[in-house]
Amino acid sequence: MTSNKLKTIVAATLIALIATTAIAQQSIYRWKDPKGRTVYSDRLPPGSESDFVNFTNKPPSQSLPYATRKAAKDFPVTLYTATNCEQLCEDARAFLKTRKVPFSEYSIKTKADLEAFRERFGAQAEIPVLTVGTNALNGFEPTGWGQRIDQAGYPKN
Repeated sequence: MTSNKLKTIVAATLIALIATTAIAQQSIYRWKDPKGRTVYSDRLPPGSESDFVNFTNKPPSQSLPYATRKAAKDFPVTLYTATNCEQLCEDARAFLKTRKVPFSEYSIKTKADLEAFRERFGAQAEIPVLTVGTNALNGFEPTGWGQRIDQAGYPKN
């Protein structure tokens, strides 16, 4: 193999790695359009940000304290909610916001969403479900959730 061919292969590989990294860090959103069709996009829904799901765990903001960024990287938090879980899910959301824990939220809205949820967490799982890293906690229970978040290294304040 000639030197020029080797340089070309190395350059192409580096470009592919950089492009893959850039694509992997993009957010993907899902929402229903006015005709009821499900839309997947790298952009927020036009006109409203209220009914979308962000499927990616974006890196925590650099403005967060180091301990929070480290915990979020090592133990990302996801909150699973449903449309029929208004007050309990709102309490769970408020709890995470009060603790200043960065989290992704996945809202169960369709039968397919529910089937995927049951497959992952079991038929007896209670909504809301919180995952901290690979650990799942069923139902909102502030003391248990707080202990698990503490164990993951999220600051109390």
